[in-house]
Amino acid sequence: MSFGDRLKELRCEKGLTQDELGYMFNVTKSCICCYENNSREPSIKMLIELSSYFRVSIDYLLGVEEVKKTKKLTKIDLKIMNKIKKNPIVYKAMVNDVDGFFQNLNYLK
Repeated sequence: MSFGDRLKELRCEKGLTQDELGYMFNVTKSCICCYENNSREPSIKMLIELSSYFRVSIDYLLGVEEVKKTKKLTKIDLKIMNKIKKNPIVYKAMVNDVDGFFQNLNYLK
């Protein structure tokens, strides 16, 4: 499976449009479309950000690994994320530091 196929699969699993995913990573819908069509390759920084957001390895994103290793989110995590998603400034901060965000969530529990 190609990077584009994996990205589309992960995006759809989260119920996101190309516009929404692009907004979260400060790129255009057409950029996400090009990634998914394998007509454009992401930067290393973008690969790291995508793998952090989707909670999968870069090897999985690139199609090197077939097994998706993810950390399951709790219902509380999902509830908090849905509230944060409604505030674009906080949501963007979360996307820029996913690991720190989840560490803070665990600290608050």
